[in-house]
Amino acid sequence: MFYVSKVSLLFFLLALVGLFSSLILKATSFDFTHYGKLAVFGFILPTVVGAFYQIIPNSQQKKLNSSFIGYIVFMLSILNLYYLYINDFEKSSFFIVAVALLSTIHLAFVINNLKPITVKFLLFANIFMVLSAIFLMLSVKSPQFSLQIAIHTFTIGVMINAVLGVQTAWIPMIYMQELGKTKFAKVLLQLLVYIHQFIVLAILVGFYFGNYKIVGAFALVELAFIILFIKFVFYDSIKPQFKLHGIPYQVKFFLTGQIFLLAGLIVAHIIGISNKFELIPYHVDLMVYGFAVFTIIGGMVHLAPRIIWNIVYVKKAQAMKQIPNVKGVISREKAEKLYYVALVGYLLFAFFDVLFGGFIASLVYIVFLAIVIFGFLMDFYRLYVL
Repeated sequence: MFYVSKVSLLFFLLALVGLFSSLILKATSFDFTHYGKLAVFGFILPTVVGAFYQIIPNSQQKKLNSSFIGYIVFMLSILNLYYLYINDFEKSSFFIVAVALLSTIHLAFVINNLKPITVKFLLFANIFMVLSAIFLMLSVKSPQFSLQIAIHTFTIGVMINAVLGVQTAWIPMIYMQELGKTKFAKVLLQLLVYIHQFIVLAILVGFYFGNYKIVGAFALVELAFIILFIKFVFYDSIKPQFKLHGIPYQVKFFLTGQIFLLAGLIVAHIIGISNKFELIPYHVDLMVYGFAVFTIIGGMVHLAPRIIWNIVYVKKAQAMKQIPNVKGVISREKAEKLYYVALVGYLLFAFFDVLFGGFIASLVYIVFLAIVIFGFLMDFYRLYVL
């Protein structure tokens, strides 16, 4: 790593607090807007900001100056999570705007190379993060800007852009493959960046005018877009190395997240074309507790050990001293088992949510996720103290 962001680890821990807080709210409240807001802006937002602080400077091969600003953003994120939990959305919207603007301005000073596809996706994610925060504040003040616009600006504009950007870098890297096997694939992948932004804008226009037919139609277009992405990023990277390496646990988390994303888009299409708004909680289950949770866990278990290793061991490595290997400390066999624990936990969560409601479902998912996260944290701690 060219640059190591220590504050990213704090953002990841805060995000996990936000995840469990949202599940507690889901278990104790029938208000899906409350736990949905907390899940999006208390779980996904700090994850994205923490990832940006690590990935963007490294994508530019530049060190981030004034690193103390990252800790200010982190403190603002704690306040945001508190006000989200107590449902004081007016105050939390102020802190969300502050987090989005301050982190974006701070990171903007290291960006000077916009050519890589990863950087383009992350740049658009930053732009939509600021727009989402502004729309969020406007939704508190003006009925013209609904909460749906702010949330979907974040989910499809920020979260999906960020995920796709990171995966265009990490998936080929894990398999030691080139992104885009042919000239056609390279051109198409570059076009997909801009196609996705058009889809985001079209869906937001649909929400702005209350035309859910538009939302449903473009949810289907996004579905086709994600299928193309899976083919040209995942399949083309995995296929040549499958017999030799199989599918590493990080990639299993990512792929499972993509499957939940496809399912969530299908539900969004059904809601849009048939006005079946009673399906919204299940759409949230798929997009947040499926797609986001699995993708974020995959990202954390890939990135966090490497941050810890660079914090603790990089100087020893430079001095040619004996140091532990990340892959040796993070047991693949154990990580595979934890992946299946997470998958079973989600399937039970979805099953119980449909049959019995959020209380039992959330408690079950909390237990399974606690096992998964504690299992990975134990390995991270071992890496730190070795």
